[in-house]
Amino acid sequence: MTNHRVTLLTVTMALLCLAIFTGCRSAHTTSAILYIEQEQYQKAIDVIDEGLQYNPDDPEGYYYQGEAYSRMAQHSIDENDYPGASLAFKSAYLKYNQSREMDPENMTDRVVESLEINYKNTLREGQSYWREQHYEQAEGFFRLAFAALPDSLESIKSIASMKIQQAEASPPDTAIMLREDALDLLDQVLAGRPEAYRLQADKAYVLTQLNRTDEAQVIYDMLLIEHGDDTDLLLDVVGLYSKQQRYSEAGDLFLQVAAIYMDDTDSENDSKLKGLYSEAGYNYQMANDYPRALDAYGRANEQDDEDTQIMVMRQQLYLQYGQELMGQVPELMQTDPARSQELEAQAKVILQRGVDVGNALSNLAPNNADVFYYLASTQALLGDTAAYEENMARYSELNETP
Repeated sequence: MTNHRVTLLTVTMALLCLAIFTGCRSAHTTSAILYIEQEQYQKAIDVIDEGLQYNPDDPEGYYYQGEAYSRMAQHSIDENDYPGASLAFKSAYLKYNQSREMDPENMTDRVVESLEINYKNTLREGQSYWREQHYEQAEGFFRLAFAALPDSLESIKSIASMKIQQAEASPPDTAIMLREDALDLLDQVLAGRPEAYRLQADKAYVLTQLNRTDEAQVIYDMLLIEHGDDTDLLLDVVGLYSKQQRYSEAGDLFLQVAAIYMDDTDSENDSKLKGLYSEAGYNYQMANDYPRALDAYGRANEQDDEDTQIMVMRQQLYLQYGQELMGQVPELMQTDPARSQELEAQAKVILQRGVDVGNALSNLAPNNADVFYYLASTQALLGDTAAYEENMARYSELNETP
């Protein structure tokens, strides 16, 4: 009996000494810290619960319960017990926040740091598995990151983005399923955070891919009012316009993005200009807007004057545009001779530009049969028979089967 009482007194005195050195920390919290160091996490949680019965306003007690749950979550991950890890992270989050609410002045920085450690570690694991295309493991860690810090949207956005990416390389039926999963996930978060701009944009993108274009249009119209200078958003809207065959408007958006890149100070964006101008040119071409298509392709060539593919597109467009104008001349000759002459003169200017581009291409791409076909066809419309025959012969020579 005496020995037992001496032992209890020794333990009590040791705890009191620790309490003195740690300020106002309770004996129960001090014991919990020792249990955490010994990896006895449930004992740490239980002993603090015991102390909270006597002092329910102990912010450090709640904080160290959060620490114990955090270590418990990591242990569960090591044991491949992901449901257990998720529950532990959720409990840690609640305990940390109780601590912060109780003493924001002294506990906020410590709580934020601990929450960030839980969140970033699991998010980093998810990103690593995503890069390696281990999608199931990646989703597991992203969900753990959300359990650890539900205030952040990055983990949910990552899952949705990953499913969207998977869909791009999946068979149609699987792609639909993945996109619907992504949409459900986005709706789940947006129900509580309708103001989350980037997630709204992602939702509109998924709706576009699912051909629910009317719903996507409503969201994009709303987002463009406040975020009309966001290049990622503008490029997403291009996808919608393409599905709706609004090619001219899609071309306008590509030029708008290019203008933003021209005005910014990010030198890396300069390398994107050629592609943006080319995309604008293609969309204007799809809209049969020859002048704007030629202007956009011309800007693309200004970024790279040796890109023969773009030059061939310009050469073809000059031919098509000239043909269209020439086709209107005979009918107008009867009803409006003056206008007919204007159109013919305009067509010849357009066709001559096509010849100029074709001549340049014949030197840059002497083995490209299309170059000589378009050049010969353009010269035929201009009445240059000798040049037509020469270049058509070269076209036939290049098209001969070896």
